[in-house]
Amino acid sequence: MQEQNDHHHPFVGDTFQRALEALNRCQDKSVVITAHRSPDGDALGSALGLCNHLKNMGFKEVLVMLPDGFPAFYQWMPGADEVVLFDKSTDAAKQILADAQFIFCLDFNALNRLGKEMEAAMQAVDAPVVMIDHHMHPTGFATWNFDDSSCGSTAELIYRWIQAAGQTSHLTPDTASCLYTGVMTDTGSFRFPSVSPATHRMVAQLLETGMSHADIHAAVYDSNRLDRLKLMGYALSEKLEVNQANACAMIVLTLEELNRYHAQSGDTEGLVNQALSIEGVNCAVFIREAKHGRVKLSLRSRGSFSVREVAEAHFNGGGHHNAAGGAVDGVTTEEVAALWRSLIPQYGPAMRASC
Repeated sequence: MQEQNDHHHPFVGDTFQRALEALNRCQDKSVVITAHRSPDGDALGSALGLCNHLKNMGFKEVLVMLPDGFPAFYQWMPGADEVVLFDKSTDAAKQILADAQFIFCLDFNALNRLGKEMEAAMQAVDAPVVMIDHHMHPTGFATWNFDDSSCGSTAELIYRWIQAAGQTSHLTPDTASCLYTGVMTDTGSFRFPSVSPATHRMVAQLLETGMSHADIHAAVYDSNRLDRLKLMGYALSEKLEVNQANACAMIVLTLEELNRYHAQSGDTEGLVNQALSIEGVNCAVFIREAKHGRVKLSLRSRGSFSVREVAEAHFNGGGHHNAAGGAVDGVTTEEVAALWRSLIPQYGPAMRASC
């Protein structure tokens, strides 16, 4: 039976207390923390931050399980080398989920964000489940759902959980480093409108643990493989398509092009933001071919234009007002690009008016 949460202030009241009490009964039992497929800095930072914190609080069996791998520039994060990848150890991962006594689902609000096989495994679990997320339109699949779409990152919500539990004095540099990574990456280094005074107060407390924000920024943003820089240069010089009349831009990359530059997970991260940064552009889309006949999209906008609505309506996706994603199966990149171009007359006036 599912319980409702308190919106906007999720970690207050009886709902939070029941979830916390249930968790505390599992100090000597198996606790699993998971996040969405193709994990980004917020998904990984939230999961590892919570994992490190629970271990520091005396929990004996806590592990992070992700549907698939994450970019190499996050490998430095404390606990990253112990993450269980469902797609690499499927049988063992299914057994871990079956044996779990408590499960956290972080940075996603619908089980289909895990991929079909892990989604099926999650649907079969008998353990209580806590969902903590900051995306819109949660499906309410968990025992306890804690969501706040006004928050800039799930990592900030994990901090709020720790704060509501009265445990901020137990924050360690390892936990703080993970949470800082999640907040930094999902807020565009603290430049998005979702950043609040509370975000900066949280960061101040994380810094007081002794963690190094400069080292984290350098590890994530200032360490590039040569092939990655060449791929970014190729995408911007050869594949960038700008529609000035409708204030939008698009980049399309095929698997052949990605393989030509030996692309690794995370190599195209931030590319769509480069397109959005062009003067006069209010909306940008990055379309890339993935494996197994899937095409993925990243959409970004500024101002009043909602890319979330576009992603939901046309690309099986969702996300935030100004940052969304989607995926289409059984089509080519050019077919998805053609669909996007066909939508420009419909959305062009709103894109042009956005500011």
